[in-house]
Amino acid sequence: MEKYVRITGKRQVTIPKEFFDQLGMGNILRAYIERGRLVLEPVRVEDPMDFSQEIINDLADEGLTGEELKREFARRREGLLAAMKKLVAEARKEALDGSEPDGDAFMEELIKGDE
Repeated sequence: MEKYVRITGKRQVTIPKEFFDQLGMGNILRAYIERGRLVLEPVRVEDPMDFSQEIINDLADEGLTGEELKREFARRREGLLAAMKKLVAEARKEALDGSEPDGDAFMEELIKGDE
């Protein structure tokens, strides 16, 4: 498949929908030059805040199934997300005022969420 695209005054291009759909593109591309050609390659980025698979693995190892597994998964996931949000807030505070985030308290919250 081949298409011609325009380059705007701001050096932007529009990727044809057919290309976008066929490649299952997200919102990040890796751009590089290879043998005198500009190459744009889709990058698949996993959500760094998603620990769902790890939580499921732990619950399965603990022998949980059915409704009990669903309830515990939701509880642990919410606890982990809350702890991660708190860590991000503390990191922002550190960046703004020079204070240091409490890494020990964060780890205690993570461990508490696993209990």
